Amino acid sequence: MKTISYKKECELPAYREVDVLVVGGGPAGISAAVCAGRRGAKVLLCERDMSLGGTATNGLVGPFMTCSDPKGERMLIRGFFEELVNRLIAVGGAIDPMSIANCDGYSSWHEFGHRNVTPFNSEALKFEAESMCLESGVELLYGVQAMDVVLSKSGDKLDGVVFLGKEGLLFIAAKVVIDCTGDGDVAHLAGCPMMKGDETTGEMQAGGLFFVIDGVNEAALQARKDAKGWQAMRFTDEINQAVEAGEYPIPRRRLGMYKSNDGTWRCNITRIPDVDGSTTAGQNKIMQVGRVQIAAILKFLRKYVRGCESIRLVSTATLPGIRETRRIRGSFVMEESSIVAGEMFPDRILILSNSRDAHIGLVGRYIPQEVVYSLPYRMLVPQGVGNLLAAGRNVSCDRSTLSAIRVMPPCFGLGQAAGNAAVLAVRDKCSCAEIDVAELQDWLRQENVVLD
Repeated sequence: MKTISYKKECELPAYREVDVLVVGGGPAGISAAVCAGRRGAKVLLCERDMSLGGTATNGLVGPFMTCSDPKGERMLIRGFFEELVNRLIAVGGAIDPMSIANCDGYSSWHEFGHRNVTPFNSEALKFEAESMCLESGVELLYGVQAMDVVLSKSGDKLDGVVFLGKEGLLFIAAKVVIDCTGDGDVAHLAGCPMMKGDETTGEMQAGGLFFVIDGVNEAALQARKDAKGWQAMRFTDEINQAVEAGEYPIPRRRLGMYKSNDGTWRCNITRIPDVDGSTTAGQNKIMQVGRVQIAAILKFLRKYVRGCESIRLVSTATLPGIRETRRIRGSFVMEESSIVAGEMFPDRILILSNSRDAHIGLVGRYIPQEVVYSLPYRMLVPQGVGNLLAAGRNVSCDRSTLSAIRVMPPCFGLGQAAGNAAVLAVRDKCSCAEIDVAELQDWLRQENVVLD
């Protein structure tokens, strides 16, 4: 393979100097930035795409998964998430999750783990998320990719992050950086200890590509559910027939179609296994193979699924669906046993009941959650860099825990905690590990976060 010697020395003046730099504008990044801005910090949110929302907008992933207790009696994930949802409801861009039962079109007729999902409109989310950032004094910088970090002379602190923008390299100086990239890009660049997928085999949850359709005959689908039960809504018999006929080349043996608030349907059906979504090659594979699979799925739906004969493709995601890549390895790594036991950590920043859902193999591994559990602040704190936090699916946990908390409502909650924690670290001039967690919890309660 051809190689070249390349090195370009240059002096980079600070493009911006801020208190809190948030890298990544998905659910975790939006909430982190807004909450830090509301506390009076000077905040800059950098996002590689040209709008906020990440998987929820450009990735077309939806609905927001459950935010309630297992019985659907109490909304657990509130705070910033509930505020955003209420704003979406006010503009006709979402439906109240506490009004959504399981086993209907909004929940893709799932019997378990999908009660109280939130159908929402991606375009409305783009506008509301951006408005909330601007109202909070957050500066937004789109179209920039984090490509390097600048460490202090001591090596245990970030002076800032270098981004690639349209005009070249941009250096952002920051007192605290929050990594909301999903893939832990900043923590990785900073040399923090990391985990990735299964550390023994290298396996990661499969990637996917969402798409949106309309023209679905919901009455026909509901009639099938009423006659045959919710299990029939996975359409495994039809899929097996199509596989035998050579008409279904997708390595997944179930359908996932979710009715949205505007009458369209979001489809979570594609599956691209054996892919590393933290690489350029991996992301390209998800997009290219995903579109091939979507074409085959549309043909299958029209031919084999009663109620989908006249469907029309509305849109395909412009962002790959990535469930698992890097996670920070903090001094504390949350394990699956804490979910099973319903552990309430003393430094908890969120309580929830999301189920474990690992997209591995033809049908995956789904374990409905029966008890409420918590997430501790320690999950957000990487080792080696004192002024860095992680929020979203790149936090410190094992793979089974990740399979539950990687969905969007918990990510909003993790971001809210990170944004507040960053302000405390700036105010007290201490490392993120040294903040007063009791005060952080007080702040979160003030923001309507449920911790008890």
